[in-house]
Amino acid sequence: GRYSGGPRGRVTFREYAPRTMQWLRSRVFGVEAEAYATAMAGSLEGGVELSLARSFSEGRGGGFFFFSADGRYLAKSMTRAEHHALLQLLPQYCRHMQSQPRSLLSRLSGCYSITMYGQTKFFHVLSNVFADLPPMHERFDLKGSWVDRHATPGEKTRKDSDWPASRLLRLQPQ
Repeated sequence: GRYSGGPRGRVTFREYAPRTMQWLRSRVFGVEAEAYATAMAGSLEGGVELSLARSFSEGRGGGFFFFSADGRYLAKSMTRAEHHALLQLLPQYCRHMQSQPRSLLSRLSGCYSITMYGQTKFFHVLSNVFADLPPMHERFDLKGSWVDRHATPGEKTRKDSDWPASRLLRLQPQ
């Protein structure tokens, strides 16, 4: 789908592979179209702008991500090359997720772009795997690198080099 608004179409919002994404959400992940739309739009009473402002974060590399108003989804920016690669991998991803419903891969729920002021930004929407869990007492942002990967004093989220060498991470089936 595509939406252009404003005078002379200054803002263009585009959805990529909408039928495939709808199939993934409804048939593979069990999410109804209305529930997804409501989560992404936010509540009319609380205001979308307020919920997005509270959950917006910008990475060191200039990328961004934000959570949906209900916290069930996160939208994360990606480069044009990452966007094209994602769309190329989409058929294999769909087959995998359908055949492996307990896969540890992120659950991709949408792929979009927005063009404003002559610049196009690409982003994808993923299910938040932590949405239905009890509150966390520790949080780590693990990227698989030890280069400049320490949390600063007072920072709530710890990083790769903060993980104790003697500690093991055990993933157990549900």
